[in-house]
This record gives sequence, C-alpha cells and structure tokens, in this order.
Amino acid sequence: MKKASCLLAALAAFGLTSCGGSGSTPADDASCYPEAARRWISEPSSNGPAAGDLEGPSSIYLDGSASMAGFIRGASADERPLADLVGFLPTFGPVAKGKVSILRFDRRITELKPAEAARMQTAEGYLCPPGKPDCDAQESHVDQALAKIAGEDARSLSVVVSDLWLTNSEVLTTGGVALSKPLADILASGRSIAIYGFESPYAGRVSDLPSGARNVVASRRHLFLVVAGPLRRLEAFHEAMRRAPSASIARALTNGQAHRSLFTLDPVIAAAAGTQRFQAEPKSLLTKANFLTVRSGVRVPQFYLEKGKALRAGSTDIPGAVWQGVAEADIAQGAVWQGASRGSTKLYRQTGDGCSPGGGDWRAEGTLRGGWSDDAKASFKLDPTELATLPAGRYLLVGDVRRTSLESPNSATQWMRDWSFGAADEAAAIKRPVMPTLNLAETARLLEAALAQSAEAKPMNIGGFTVAVEIE
Repeated sequence: MKKASCLLAALAAFGLTSCGGSGSTPADDASCYPEAARRWISEPSSNGPAAGDLEGPSSIYLDGSASMAGFIRGASADERPLADLVGFLPTFGPVAKGKVSILRFDRRITELKPAEAARMQTAEGYLCPPGKPDCDAQESHVDQALAKIAGEDARSLSVVVSDLWLTNSEVLTTGGVALSKPLADILASGRSIAIYGFESPYAGRVSDLPSGARNVVASRRHLFLVVAGPLRRLEAFHEAMRRAPSASIARALTNGQAHRSLFTLDPVIAAAAGTQRFQAEPKSLLTKANFLTVRSGVRVPQFYLEKGKALRAGSTDIPGAVWQGVAEADIAQGAVWQGASRGSTKLYRQTGDGCSPGGGDWRAEGTLRGGWSDDAKASFKLDPTELATLPAGRYLLVGDVRRTSLESPNSATQWMRDWSFGAADEAAAIKRPVMPTLNLAETARLLEAALAQSAEAKPMNIGGFTVAVEIE
C-alpha cells in the first residue's frame, strides 16, 4: 500500500515519475514541507544564486579630500591599492551588472565622467585646480555619501572608497550622530554593509589631528571600502575581490593582512549544514531512521522512538540526540553576529504524504517547551521523555536560534578598534609604523548600534534545524 500511495502521489505531481526503480525521479525539493522548515532542509545548490539576484545598478563613491593624494604619491610599483581600486571598480564583474555611476564627494557630491574618474588615479585628481575658488578638497563628507546611498534603490550595490577620516565643518553635531542615521537607514532597507580595511603606502602630511599639529607625516595608512547592498551581491563582490585584478589587494585578502566585517540581519550561509549535526548520545533511546519519502534536494535527519520504552525509563535525564548549536562554518565570513541568543521550537504532525501545496501534509501542533541549553551556543536536545508525551505518529520539529542582543564592542570588529585612535592616544598613534585612523572604533560602534536597532524590527536568525521523529 505504501508503494502504491507513493506512486499515485508522484504521478499526480509530476505526470510520469515514480517512487522507485532505475528510472525514478523523487518529488521536488522542500516545497512539500512547512515554510518554517524549508530553510534548514534544502541542500545548498551547486549552481549558486540566480543571475537576477546579482544584478542591479551600482554606484562608486570616491573620497575627494586632499589627504587621499598621499595614497597615490606613496604607492610603490607593486602596491597601489587606491589607484587600482579607482581603475578596476567601474568594470569589476560584481559591480558592472547594470548602470554604473561614479561620484566624487568632498563639499558636494559630483558625478564624474570617465575621463574625470580616470584622473582620480593621479594625485592631481585630489587637489584644487588653479582658478577654482569654490573648490573644497579639505573636507571629506562621508556622512553625505552614506545619506545618498541610503536613498538608493535597495537592489543597488554601492561602494565607498575613503580613509574614513570624517571632517565636516557643516555637521553641527558630532560625526557619530551624522553617520548613525544613514547607516541605520541602509540596514533598515534590507541591505547589508561590509567594511574592508587595507594597509597602504602613504606619502604626505596627516591633516585634522585632534591636537591641531600640522607637521605629522606618515609612510603607511589605512584605506577602506564601505560596500552596501543586498547580501547576495555583497558575497559575490567579496569572492571576486579575493581574485581581484590588483595583485596586492587579492594577496592582502588571502593572507589576512586585509580585514572585512559584515553587518547583516541574515548572517547564515549554510542552509542544510546545521541539520546534520544531530548526534545520538551514548545509549540513547532515539535511533537513526529513514521513514520520510526521499525528495530531490532535501535532507532531513530522522529518528525513531519507542514510546513505551521511554515512558518506562522514568523522568530522569534520558540520553537522546543533541544538535550542537550554531557553528562558525554556518556563518558568513566576517559577519558581526555574536551576542545573547534564544532558541524556539515549532512542532508539526504529519497527516499525509502527498506533497500537498504549502506543506499541507504537516499540521501545526504549537511549540515544544524544553530542549534548549542556557549557554550562548544555544544547543538543543531531543528529549525522549518529552517526546513520549506526544501521541504516536510522525513529527517535524523546527528550531530557530535568534540573536536577542549584539555584543558591543563585538569580536568581529576588533580589527577596527586595533586600527583606531582617539584624541588621548595621538602621541602614541603618530609613532606607529602604520598610522591608525581617527575614531575608527566609534565607526564600528555606530555600525553595531545600527545593526542592533534594525534587529529589533527584524530579529536576526543565526541558526536552526529541522528534524523528524517517528513515535510508535
């Protein structure tokens, strides 16, 4: 009967398929299961994201302040990150998926023609030309560039090239207040933000020090990329940057000399990996099973429990099966996600096996109370004692781990604090081999605060599982 039922269901859904035999084609993907379960049971596709997910307009914002000329003047034959970025970004694969706009920001934001953009590969591109009394190359209005990005199409990929040394006499509040709103607006739009940091040769005076000193020079400084856009486009951008046409940039990203922090509400990259870490404890009353119909592109861990044996064992801590919790391998590289978390479990009971639309063969039965650990790892135990209180049948348990708060300062942004200095640290900062960046730690804090604020409206899902149990 089971084979006949499976065959009829398959024929109804696919016309000429069957459930077994050499020419069989299993039912299609995770659509046969409740929506809440699909995230954790779909095997990652080898084809990667659809092309449409990586397309859309792009914009490149070049910091036009005079201090940027030092990155051009100090460049060596094999290390010239600023000139390289200005040169390859406009035609870079992940950027050139639609209309590309190149803009310069100083006192104002100006869209550049190709010849004007090419001039930004030279030191003269950052200096006021003769006869331009309204030119202002002394101030870097990063806040205005970010505000413009916040208003762009949510499909856009936006790249800012800057030393992130905020100097803006027109901002009547502190720089932090000026930056916080556009950062929050970008994240609230559903986009993510990645910050890249590179060491770079430098030749020139360091302006706008807290002490007002005007005789400080540097031979190496930090150069940054701020990249905002849909997470899939950011991930494609990062993979391409590791193979960038600039050898020094690709090398720095590969050997760890460069750094990246990713601020996103959806840091999980491995859909099915988390479901495979259920391990039966020694002498467990749960045994591995395979009772669900095999479906293409779907992988669900399954266990069998003999109800009577679990009830006879009493209410003590009976060995079951444990999901080990969120793993670093399931999280996007560089993602800022560490913080307190909370797990919850939805329970579904199987009522049929015909792959009804919308997971209609699974009836919601509410939530399961226990199982979660109290530690930050948020592991989960399938408890035979609790499961034995359910009527006999087949069940689907869907667990989700959500971050309830974000650690700040966060370990994923430690490099930004290491590369930062404040007014009290200026004397030590100017003696360092690589001149650190003024108040970069505050930029990290503002990004963390913006991410935490966005997560209040959309809790940050950092892991989960789907597991099936047959109780008899």
